[in-house]
Amino acid sequence: MLTSKIENLDTRRPIIMVDDNETDLDIGRRFYQYSKLENPFLTFSSGTELLEHLAKVEQGEEPFPAVVLLDVNMPQLSGFETLARIREKDVFGKVPVVVMLTNSDNPQDIQRSFDLGADGYQAKHFEVDRFVEFVRGLFD
Repeated sequence: MLTSKIENLDTRRPIIMVDDNETDLDIGRRFYQYSKLENPFLTFSSGTELLEHLAKVEQGEEPFPAVVLLDVNMPQLSGFETLARIREKDVFGKVPVVVMLTNSDNPQDIQRSFDLGADGYQAKHFEVDRFVEFVRGLFD
């Protein structure tokens, strides 16, 4: 569930998926291909890797992301902690972040996501049609 659609989709801006589970990243990559979106699809296996990438974005070395799909349950730096660090930087205040929850029925996790500045949440589902519908729905 995204609170609003992402406007002005620039196909040069990457869609970023962050998840510590390599299988989930592989599935995300493969399913993204079916979406027919032209944006680059970048994956990172930790919040730390994402923050390092965003430091390059801030320096103008990498393009500004179109959206970040962020797993909650990650070791070292959780998705919640990563989201809080993203929102600490004014420059990233408008980057849409969708928190990916393994169990979207947990109202505390959903509320915490919004309290930290998430633009939406989505249960992880790995059926091609549902994932494609979710990704395309971000921009339609």
